[in-house]
Amino acid sequence: MNPIKAVHHKLQLWQGKTSSRIVLSSILFLAVVVPLVFILVRTSTLYHDRELIFNALVGSEQTILAEELYDTGFISLDGKSFGDIRLKGYKILDEDNRIINPVDATSLLISSAVPREIPAWLLRDPGLIWTLGLVLLAWCLISVWLGLFVTFLYSLSIGIFSWFFFRACGLHGLALVIVGMCALGYSYHLLLQCFRYLYQSPRPVAAISRGVLVEATRTKMSLAFLALLLVVLPVIPIMLDSDSPLRHQVQTMLSRSLGVTFTIAAFLTVFLGCATVAFEMRDRQIWQVLTKPVSRFGYLAGKWLGIVSLNFVILIIAGLSVFMYMQYLRTAPVSEGLQGDFDRFAVEEEVLTARVESLPLLESLSNEQIAARVEQIIEADTEVRNESHLQIQLRQKLREEVQDQFLAQQRSIPAMVDGQPYAQTYTFTNLQDAKSTGGSLTFSYRFYIGAVDDLETYKAGFEYNGDFNTRHPVTYVPGMTHVSVIPSNYITEEGELKITVFNLFEPDPQYQYKGGMSFDKDGIKLLYKVGNFESNFFRAILLLLIKLGFLAALAIAASTFLSFPVACLVTFTVFASAAMSPYLSQSLQYYFPPSTADLEAGEISLYIQWLFEHIVHAIATAIVFCLDAFGSQRPTDQLVNGMLITWGSVLNSFFKIGILWSGGILLIGTFILGKRQLAIYSGKG
Repeated sequence: MNPIKAVHHKLQLWQGKTSSRIVLSSILFLAVVVPLVFILVRTSTLYHDRELIFNALVGSEQTILAEELYDTGFISLDGKSFGDIRLKGYKILDEDNRIINPVDATSLLISSAVPREIPAWLLRDPGLIWTLGLVLLAWCLISVWLGLFVTFLYSLSIGIFSWFFFRACGLHGLALVIVGMCALGYSYHLLLQCFRYLYQSPRPVAAISRGVLVEATRTKMSLAFLALLLVVLPVIPIMLDSDSPLRHQVQTMLSRSLGVTFTIAAFLTVFLGCATVAFEMRDRQIWQVLTKPVSRFGYLAGKWLGIVSLNFVILIIAGLSVFMYMQYLRTAPVSEGLQGDFDRFAVEEEVLTARVESLPLLESLSNEQIAARVEQIIEADTEVRNESHLQIQLRQKLREEVQDQFLAQQRSIPAMVDGQPYAQTYTFTNLQDAKSTGGSLTFSYRFYIGAVDDLETYKAGFEYNGDFNTRHPVTYVPGMTHVSVIPSNYITEEGELKITVFNLFEPDPQYQYKGGMSFDKDGIKLLYKVGNFESNFFRAILLLLIKLGFLAALAIAASTFLSFPVACLVTFTVFASAAMSPYLSQSLQYYFPPSTADLEAGEISLYIQWLFEHIVHAIATAIVFCLDAFGSQRPTDQLVNGMLITWGSVLNSFFKIGILWSGGILLIGTFILGKRQLAIYSGKG
């Protein structure tokens, strides 16, 4: 026997012994728990020291500590010294002997106490340390007791060797890619074995699900998609532009990684879902299953559960890799100075967070006012006034246009005249949560200004709650989104905040009626934090899994009566229609097919056109009605923009997409499968 094979065989036999597993479990337990306890102790000490410094800086002895820091660069508290020689001569008090920024001063003083041997991103949150430790411990123990320690050892050896070898060769990016591939590949294999172990039950649904997982690891088509995913995910981090702002790197990483993962998982779901049923029917393997006490619905449900389990594994390993790299990017170096501080603030407050938005209250026209204005428009148009069938089509469109024009007037501010600026005041309500958290609010604004060069910068002004002392100018580029930070103490006890916007642009006298400033429906909004990135990320993964579950049900149901290529084509068509349904819904608002009054006797072409446009309108309306909930769920976009994904939206999607749609499609597939005579011998084959 080959020596390598002999060693491998002995290792396999050794890891199968109970005594060996107990020894390995004990060693791995200590290898995880001891560093975990060490990190937790250091983190606890660091948090205690940080609180000690902050309380001292805002306490009665702040002047003494400030002088000590200015003279030596250090301060002494409870027998400990904090600071750095480079802080000598650093002033933390203003002219009134008040500390300028105790938070920044605390960060500077505690930086010398941060342990260099522990990654900085691990020290941010003790909860993250606990989570990472428990996941790693479970990962190691499950590997041992499922008989995968040898595979784990091989992956670890390849990863360590590749890391040191390629870094010695100067290929740091390739070293990261190889290590990532080893970690993701083994994690995928481990989770897949866990599901195969869970599905060892003799019950039909579990047995069929286990067969699908086995099929996914053996067919070339499935392995190709899985290999592509395991290669692409580790490559994405090294493709980021390190010179770009940190918030752009974080957003790009989130968008690309989750987008690529969902796309590859969707293709794998469609091809595997269609193949696992269509090929068994084509090759008559389905006879061996349906001639046993297995119901049609149980057969399809088992197939669906197996594919959903596979998608769960894919999303978990992709999610963990993305999440861990996000934690690293949080503490990545930024440019020096104010721009770097703002960049890191933007990452924490605008991207890696969970925010909600508040739009200003605008006055709307009543139904009676809208109807009166529509009548005036129709009466003023001589071509429409006497055409009743045209009036029916235009009334709804005119109602929307009248309301939109009235709202647009409130969103526009005329230019300055003779040095006197015009202004509009906008009221934001229901901000009690933002006030209670005590954090800051982000005021996002995107202005447009007409008849001027959009590449130039212009001046505007803000004032809060009518307080002249809060008035300040801002510079903006038309069409670009800008943000300002507003303290939460500006919010009133009723949860309201009034923001007055001034147009500080004064055009030349010959353009006195131009230069008005305007914005879109969501052109100005308040954003404030209501949750954290970690839970938001978890909800996003759940939404992606629900959408993939619907796609799996659709592929399985289509393959019950269609061949493999046709079933794939139908599934992709429905999938694309569902993804585009929000855009289709907007288009339908402005699409009015011709009425029967436009038809003329003898004009066959008009009848054909009338029929065609009404059929298109009916199909588009049906697609929007059935699939709009699928396309409207865009968790990746919400994560990239730091917007909250609520549990309500997750539960609504689970009930509507995961139960009603997926279950309904599987029932349709069960009905079709029940009508097919699959077990009749044709006399051939």
